[in-house]
Amino acid sequence: MPHSFQVRTGQAGDADRLAVLAAQVWLHTYATDGISNEIAQYVLSELTAEKFSEYLNEPQATILVAERAHYLAGFAVLKFGATCPSGAGATVELQTLYVQAHFVGHGIGWALLQAAERKAQEQSSSPLWLTVNSKNARALAFYARQGYTKVGITYFVLGDGRHENHVLVGGGAH
Repeated sequence: MPHSFQVRTGQAGDADRLAVLAAQVWLHTYATDGISNEIAQYVLSELTAEKFSEYLNEPQATILVAERAHYLAGFAVLKFGATCPSGAGATVELQTLYVQAHFVGHGIGWALLQAAERKAQEQSSSPLWLTVNSKNARALAFYARQGYTKVGITYFVLGDGRHENHVLVGGGAH
């Protein structure tokens, strides 16, 4: 990771920037055919400053942010006490790891993942588990390089569509 970036715990004042960054990355990744009504409603209802304020105040959640000179470039959301649906024994979910497209390949995702894994070990002695859209080849390759393995399948429902996700677990859980 370039020395100009730092990873820190999210703060209440980050909510607006987290929401905008989340919407930007989510749309770039998943709205590849354009903006449908389902996509618009999801972004406007789920990727909001209010939702990020709730996460920042949730005792069972932690948000880690990567920033440079007060500009957010990426973030990770961890949820503690979230049992892996595959029964792999992991109890800390990496709900989100987003890096703004301009900064992909700069080591920010790796630094956020390393910080998230440390936090999971410190607080729960648990490896991370997560879900990744089965069509997101870049993310699947990233996690495979970090030692994550597929342990199951789940589905993300958006409107009438069901989108296959792989359940991955980091080292030490299986």
